[in-house]
Amino acid sequence: MARFIQKNYCPQTTKLGLQCANLGNSFSLLRNVQLAMHHHLYRYEGLLGARSVEALDAEFQNLTRALGYDALFYAPLLPRREREAAAFQIEDQWISAQGMPSRHIFTTFPAAWIERYQNAGYAEVDPILIAANLSPLPILWRTFLSQKRPHPIFADAREHGLGSGVSIPIYGAAGERAIFSAATARSPEESAEHEARMLGEIYLTAVYFHQAIQQLDMQWVASRSAGKLSPREIESLLWAARGKTAWEIGLILKISEHTVTFHINNAKRKLGAVNRHQAIAAAISSGLISP
Repeated sequence: MARFIQKNYCPQTTKLGLQCANLGNSFSLLRNVQLAMHHHLYRYEGLLGARSVEALDAEFQNLTRALGYDALFYAPLLPRREREAAAFQIEDQWISAQGMPSRHIFTTFPAAWIERYQNAGYAEVDPILIAANLSPLPILWRTFLSQKRPHPIFADAREHGLGSGVSIPIYGAAGERAIFSAATARSPEESAEHEARMLGEIYLTAVYFHQAIQQLDMQWVASRSAGKLSPREIESLLWAARGKTAWEIGLILKISEHTVTFHINNAKRKLGAVNRHQAIAAAISSGLISP
């Protein structure tokens, strides 16, 4: 439900128990994904076509209706060492629901729940977030609600109009993570049929929405950093994009392997990339290199 990765802890008896429960849905998920791709490809193309955070937020608002749920939530997940101590906290200021898109947090969850979630410190104990760190498979809220003693967060969420739902952990190609949740006021029993029918579409929507965010990130970073890379940094990224190692790039440019690594690390920092692959993608999208 927020942008945090928790320690390895399984809300069921064992990690294997949670994974097996999720694997039981994986075969129907694959079938539903195929059907969703066939019938709703235009919707996913619309997400990828967004050219601003505002346009993407507008698409997000429409998704709630399209998926047949009452509320949606998307947020990046950051490792504990890279985030603030409290939920959604930026420079000791709480972020309102209206201000979240600027931080790549998109939601149609009730504003009262967003405030309650932050004030209660739920990000530190949310079983959904804990599970998202264990597996990329869809997380069905009813798995937790059927436990003998469900976490109090679920009763609290139900009082705010979120009775059951599905959360999709997203494990990105560049190592980034995020979570996408679809929730309804209906009980798990009332929503079970709709959930089974829509699971594949929710999964695809989550993946495409995350990719749309990544594209906007790359365009923004590249536009701000295009003129800041040195010729050597651009050359190093170009050869890295062509599959060369730092040692091989050093031979080509007649510089040391250490110097190549220095240039690539500088380029990563300037492009706001977390690794070499992300830096290469940003350089390509901005037209700095053409492998």
